[in-house]
Amino acid sequence: MADLRVQYGGLEFKNPIVAAAGPLGRTFEALKRSIEAGCGAVTLKSNNAEVTEETTPKPGAHVYPRPAHTFLKKFGLTNMMINWEGVPVDFTAEEERKLIQEIKPIAADHGCRIIGNVHPDPIHMADFGLLRKDIETILSSEPDMIEFCTCPYHLPPEVTYPETADYDRIKETLTQVYGVVTEAADIPVIAKANGPIFYNALEAIRDLGVGSFHVTEGPLFYGTIVDIDKMTPLAPGPAVITYGAHRRPIMNLQCARTRNLSDNFDLMSSGGIWSMNDVIERLMCGAQIVGLHTAVQYHGQKLFSRIIEGMSGWLDDKGMALEEVIGKAVPKIVSQEAHDDFMRECDRSVDRIKPVIDSNICNGCGICANCIHGAIAVNDKKAETNLDNCVRCGVCESICPVDAITLQL
Repeated sequence: MADLRVQYGGLEFKNPIVAAAGPLGRTFEALKRSIEAGCGAVTLKSNNAEVTEETTPKPGAHVYPRPAHTFLKKFGLTNMMINWEGVPVDFTAEEERKLIQEIKPIAADHGCRIIGNVHPDPIHMADFGLLRKDIETILSSEPDMIEFCTCPYHLPPEVTYPETADYDRIKETLTQVYGVVTEAADIPVIAKANGPIFYNALEAIRDLGVGSFHVTEGPLFYGTIVDIDKMTPLAPGPAVITYGAHRRPIMNLQCARTRNLSDNFDLMSSGGIWSMNDVIERLMCGAQIVGLHTAVQYHGQKLFSRIIEGMSGWLDDKGMALEEVIGKAVPKIVSQEAHDDFMRECDRSVDRIKPVIDSNICNGCGICANCIHGAIAVNDKKAETNLDNCVRCGVCESICPVDAITLQL
């Protein structure tokens, strides 16, 4: 078995797989199943400020519609879901504290870290005293770390959207809220935010003593899904969040760009992780630990075990240590020069590339014959090429279900 131990936030994790914040951290049973499946850490669901009768108006963040999560397979979007959950109204700091205390013995038995979680909602942002009180309540349960989530879901647009963000205000806001957290916390703090926020406010956060980061995204994944039979969106409004595999390539880039800012901090990343391949890929993009959530809602916590076992086997097969993987791809991701060199190298004339179909493998399915240039036809249950029409675009090679087509130089 490969050694999967990794350092993050000054602590040792038995492996880099984390159950990310969300419904996976909201109930005892969900936490227990993730821990027993072998996670290196579990993250609690972020809490809401407690609403009283005097609270007016009642913030939208304190409304919990049901159902709140819908997978979109029936709408042609596999491995993707839409979420309008917000934060469960009843999940206060006190509820989070009690849940951490309840799960701690099981986590200790399995060597699993517990990450508490705070997400400032509109009431917190208006009353930093209440925010401090809620942080202190969660800290009283003695989690291993606490994640402070300045994701966009409750913050104003100018602190959310990269294209319109007022970064002076972002720095001012983050300095205020992280000041409250770091003054109250006596354990490692994880700053969770969008990549663009880190690009512009990283040093402001680090100056407060925060050295562990969790890069995620928000506005890039707001989206609309319309039920064409009912002619209405599944959830109205411009800020409906989509989760799933579509996040993977975007978050790989955001992770690498964040890692490229400096080697002198610890980095977690989540978003779009559905398999062992995705975890290893994100590690190569500079993350030290990787969070999963949506895929586990789809496949259950057994996915954690499969990924951990698969990673160990992959490292053994490669004869590599985990630290040799982390950040391996970053230099060529963030380099415009590397991209330009690659493009020039691949700028080949048509006569240098020849599509070849292996008739012993081809099953005559006809998928490649959908070629928009008319370069492939199926005759006698075998695909054949028409090189006069072929532009060597590579689509046929990539869509063949049995890998019967190759573009040879």
